[in-house]
Amino acid sequence: MPRTNFRRRSATCATLLAVGATTVFGGAGVANASHSATNSLLTASDGTAYITMNNGVRLQAEGYTVTDAAWSPDGSRAVFVTDDGDIATIRWNDGSSIYSIANPDPGSQRANPEWVGNGSSVVWAAKSAGSPWRIEQSVSAYGSDITTRSPNDGRHYLDPDTGDGQRIVVQRQADDGNGNPTGTPEIGFLDGSTWTRITTDAASPTLSPDGKRVAFVRSGQIWSSDLTGGDLVQVTYTAGERDDPAWSPDGGIIAFRQGSQVAWAAADGSWTGVPNVVSGLSGMPECQPRNQNRVVRLSGADRYGTTSAISQSHWASANSTTDQRARAQAVVLSRSDTFADALGGSALAAAKQGPLLMTPPTALQPAIATEMRRVLAPGGTVYLLGSAGALSTTVEQQVKALGFTTVRIAGADRFGTSVAIANAVDPAPDMVLAATGMNFPDALAAGAAAGAQNLPGKGSSAVVVLTNDDKLPPATKTYLDGLSADSAVVGVGLQGATATEPYGAIPLYGDSRFETALLTAWAFFGGENHVGVATGMNWPDALAGGALMASLDGPLILAPGTADSLGPEVEELATEFSGSLHTGLVFGSAAVVNDVQADGLGRFLSGPAGYVATANATDVGLPTAGTTAQRTTAAPAPELRTAADVADAAKAAQRRLAE
Repeated sequence: MPRTNFRRRSATCATLLAVGATTVFGGAGVANASHSATNSLLTASDGTAYITMNNGVRLQAEGYTVTDAAWSPDGSRAVFVTDDGDIATIRWNDGSSIYSIANPDPGSQRANPEWVGNGSSVVWAAKSAGSPWRIEQSVSAYGSDITTRSPNDGRHYLDPDTGDGQRIVVQRQADDGNGNPTGTPEIGFLDGSTWTRITTDAASPTLSPDGKRVAFVRSGQIWSSDLTGGDLVQVTYTAGERDDPAWSPDGGIIAFRQGSQVAWAAADGSWTGVPNVVSGLSGMPECQPRNQNRVVRLSGADRYGTTSAISQSHWASANSTTDQRARAQAVVLSRSDTFADALGGSALAAAKQGPLLMTPPTALQPAIATEMRRVLAPGGTVYLLGSAGALSTTVEQQVKALGFTTVRIAGADRFGTSVAIANAVDPAPDMVLAATGMNFPDALAAGAAAGAQNLPGKGSSAVVVLTNDDKLPPATKTYLDGLSADSAVVGVGLQGATATEPYGAIPLYGDSRFETALLTAWAFFGGENHVGVATGMNWPDALAGGALMASLDGPLILAPGTADSLGPEVEELATEFSGSLHTGLVFGSAAVVNDVQADGLGRFLSGPAGYVATANATDVGLPTAGTTAQRTTAAPAPELRTAADVADAAKAAQRRLAE
């Protein structure tokens, strides 16, 4: 697969790179996001194609000019307004790695996009001719809906800024009757679409990294206050006009524009002399946070140990009242010797809010029994996938003897079982993903995607059913024939798409299992914080891993596990979504997914601070997990991808592969 960028334009200019180089900032009259970090680098841009760092390095956006750019929480990507009105992102060390988030909106202006919270979404200001400025927000990936955040009250809302949390601070002004801001500006918060004033006679607000203070411009000087407008601190004192303040990620200084120069002063107001001018920087200041990400390998001595490690990474111990991990409401149990009955299990596990575990068909495996007792309170429900020929009555009795209630979900064959699992998730799902049941890769990627749609808060449902390669077996055909017209069908993989073509299925397939998994990730996800990687050559680790990824609202991507270089599909996804990704999960030991693959994942999802490799972590999905300061307890609501969204994203994804 050729490596492409969705809206990449070629250029003959070279990109200058160096170890520790960063990206961007630019525009006029904007404030800048302040994500916390212990290390950072001050950067600036002046509306050209270049982003200049205070170590002398310049990064060129190939084929574009960069306006109003701002850094992701880990410093891996910067979001900016292109010369043709896109909202796009650029990689910190690759001026050709440019991806669109929002296509141009004819007749509208856009300005100063910012990463919100943990990078899952981006906010910016937009203006149609003759109308006031408004605040818009979207998931930080192409193909997501754009939401207007500001009230439609005839006032201008502009200069948004964010930090580690979800709060957005903006400037507000009256309208002059011709679509231009006028009068004394004021600053305040947009919570949802509700405006709350902080203070008046203030412009260009920027939040402190800890979210407790806001800096702003008043009468040409930089000031800060608490979030009620009190506890005023004057940051600059000498004559001159200053604008566009930006906190350093450690909260110690505030940089700002002073004419064409970049300068700074102590945030506590203790420096009363002439501000410190930064040599070599001009235009708009921006501090690039340098936060480490992490790669977590989840593995054991065998498939049972790996399955248990995957469960322990995210699900709490039922008998602990202080365990902050997610509380399992159920367990899904599948056979461990073949994949056929389990391919719909990831969607079921996410819908029932619990891990997917596996055992031999004839007896409950001891390590799995131990994990089941750990994660599920007595009386909890264990869903058994398949008939007694798949999981024996002995297994069922052993599960009951542990104090659990069992529910067997089975059909006459693998196809009937997939339909029974689908009905257990939702008899009238919003989306049905169909993949061949004669092999595992396409259905594994589909399971994580479908499961993520079943998460609480999304208000949607999706299931996986199986085809007999490119034909429909009777059980699946009967199921599809009985669907409501409101249920959309998605054919994942060429065989699944071919089999379901008579049902108007949305086709989603590439030339290989790896491309199909990438296309599925593009179509169903965006702004995710976690990505899971499993070998594309075997199924057990990916099966349990896919269930976890569904619960984390992240994609499962397949890698050539023992190859001597990272698969291009993994590189593509990790690079494009690195602005929101903070954790890569590798399912299986180094014998299954080698260290070359794990290291490549870490390098491509991280910024200049790199990543930390860990094994069998038990805090995956916790708001404060990992080494990075951008973790936030104010997580956004899960993103819903409607069938129309998936259809549009699938078409765009197919075009990307053809480039």
